[in-house]
This record gives sequence, structure tokens and C-alpha cells, in this order.
Amino acid sequence: MIRELTEAEFVETFFDLMAEVECGRHFEPGNEAHILWVRRRIAVHYFAGARFFAFEVEDSTPVGFSGILVEEPLEGAAPFGHYSELLDIAILSDYRGKGYGAELLAHAETHARQSGAYCLYIKTYAMNHDRIAYYGRAGFIPVATLPDVHGPGDEGTICMRKLLR
Repeated sequence: MIRELTEAEFVETFFDLMAEVECGRHFEPGNEAHILWVRRRIAVHYFAGARFFAFEVEDSTPVGFSGILVEEPLEGAAPFGHYSELLDIAILSDYRGKGYGAELLAHAETHARQSGAYCLYIKTYAMNHDRIAYYGRAGFIPVATLPDVHGPGDEGTICMRKLLR
């Protein structure tokens, strides 16, 4: 089952997984500055209008989440409000490889489409070849590379897009 999470539910349920997704091996659980950074990241997503969804298995155990931002249209301005972005998608390590991520991705696409978005964007680390291939199999195509996103020598970010016709 997939259900929407409030910000408080998200922080309580998926804080550690969000830290893993956003910071990787750099996150230090005892470091107050790191904890604050992840909390701010979550708050900014919610403030911008993002919606987070949890995937729960039969016994209501949460196993993963997705966060999606659908650009709200600007009244009277036709070019605004036709895209969406999958901000984050993650599955707890014990549940990976069982199709839950694919279900969350399909849900994000449906949510974006029903919200009137023309396309769905995803950004991922440029050296994460497995993730890029996964999104490619799901119908996303690379549309841009942003080099040095995290500083000099960084491989950057790949932006991928799927049209939602």
C-alpha cells in the first residue's frame, strides 16, 4: 500500500533513510550539524510543496518512500506548471530488489500525470551507472549533465526525463 506522509510522519519514519539518500557515507548520525542539515532538507521540500509517499507492506511496515514535487501552474501563464520532479526515492536495504521501488516510481508517475504534469524529471549521481540504467529501463532518457555539482572533481549529476503522455 502507498500512502501520503505528513512531514512529522516522514521525519519519524524515514529520517535515517533520507540521510542515506541525501548524504551517503558522509552522514554522521551523532553530528548535530548533519542532523540539522537533513531536517532542513526535508522541511524545504515540504515548504516547496513536495509530497512524500510511503510504501507499506501487508502488516503496515514502511519499507520505502518517494518524494515528488509537481510544479504548480501560474494562473494565466501557459508555460508554467507542466513538469514534475522526483526528488527522492529509497527503499530500506532489507526490502530492496523486491519491486517496491518500481511501484513507488509508477505511483510518482501517476501522481504527476494526474496533477497535469507533462513530464517527470529525475536527477542522480553521474557515476551511479546502475541507477541510470534502472531509470532508462523505466523509460527515462538523459537530457542534461551538470558537472561539478558538489565541487571540483565531482562527477556531477545526470538529469533524466520521461514524458507523461
